[in-house]
Amino acid sequence: MKENFQIINNIYPKTYGRKRGKKSKVKILNYKNHLKKYSITKIPNKKNIILEIGSGNGENVIKLSKLYPKKLIIACEVYIDGNASLISKLIKENITNVKLFEKNCLILLDKMKKSSVDETWILYPDPWPKNRHHKRRLINSKFISVIKYILKKSGKIFISTDNKDYFVNILLAFHNANFSWDNDNPIKWLKPFNKMSQTTFLLKAQKNSQKSNFMVFSRKI
Repeated sequence: MKENFQIINNIYPKTYGRKRGKKSKVKILNYKNHLKKYSITKIPNKKNIILEIGSGNGENVIKLSKLYPKKLIIACEVYIDGNASLISKLIKENITNVKLFEKNCLILLDKMKKSSVDETWILYPDPWPKNRHHKRRLINSKFISVIKYILKKSGKIFISTDNKDYFVNILLAFHNANFSWDNDNPIKWLKPFNKMSQTTFLLKAQKNSQKSNFMVFSRKI
């Protein structure tokens, strides 16, 4: 049974992070004009789905859409500038198997059906490094319980972070939720996923000489 997010008066727990950057008004207007076409309004019942939470500028979404042209890729992101970049790429490359959810990801997760998702990607979620901000972190026990509910039995979860404390915290949370850590070997968890794009955050971590950790989890049958 899917655990609820303690919704009160149709208000979901807040997710944190900036929503606007420095995109020009023209680009933002273009994004808004095309948003309806690419927004997901209804989750299809008979469709293989890959979900990316926090899709940023959409680099990885684009790569996944090409690797899996017959699957529906849902990009969940509140950052308007990132969504504008993604929609621009979708238009330019005529990609039709991507849909966007631009609101709080918890709203989307709460609407998804049991065992409906093939893969979930969460690349470089905000680590909120200060102790007093740890409660803002996206990945916690309640969040994982919902991901477990919507994930197919054969499904996978791909997560990356360049924050050591968050890395350990994520491992512990998934262990407690009875998930298998598929790449539990330093040679594997220090290497980017084979089908992962070189995202803005990955390149930023490399530029700053920050070690990234890449985790793959699956449900224990």
